[in-house]
Amino acid sequence: MPDRLLATSALPQEAYRVNGMMLSLAPQRVTVSIGPFAGRLGELNAALKKAFKVTLPEDFITVAGPDGLLFTRAAHNQWLCSAPEGTDLLATLSTACQSLAALTNQSDSRVTLTLSGKGAESIVAKLVALDLHPSVFVPGQTALTLAGHVPVILTRHTDATAYDFTVFRSLAQSLHHDIFAAMNGGIPTSERVCP
Repeated sequence: MPDRLLATSALPQEAYRVNGMMLSLAPQRVTVSIGPFAGRLGELNAALKKAFKVTLPEDFITVAGPDGLLFTRAAHNQWLCSAPEGTDLLATLSTACQSLAALTNQSDSRVTLTLSGKGAESIVAKLVALDLHPSVFVPGQTALTLAGHVPVILTRHTDATAYDFTVFRSLAQSLHHDIFAAMNGGIPTSERVCP
């Protein structure tokens, strides 16, 4: 019996391009959620600082650690740490966090869609109710929001022309469809207004 069941995606593996924009499935990353135990956040941050030279971000942003590690504020008292595929991230974090936080492997439960190119901000604006102006939603910032009816973690890339939509795998196809419709000038199905 395999150690782990690998989830497969019904999403197109090839990037979709229209009008200078590109919608693609981001490379799969190993992802672990971090939930600090009550009263242990300070100790946890000290342990992470010692092990990875970073602390969990207080704001809804993503910070980079060594070896391609990314730490993202994902909810109140919850963070996601991700690393390149093939990394034994759960074991690495378990060693550093010991009895300071609950750690859960989320690798098979989420996927990330990346929308990039000139005009991407206009497409994102069709889907989310956020002020996307670069002075407000700055590069590297993250927001927990809805894209139509789909809950997502939206992150603006540091180059400011691309956005990552991290979504539960079971909702990824619906989100892909809505972004696809918006890129083609349509109104996403989840936002359809009946007369």
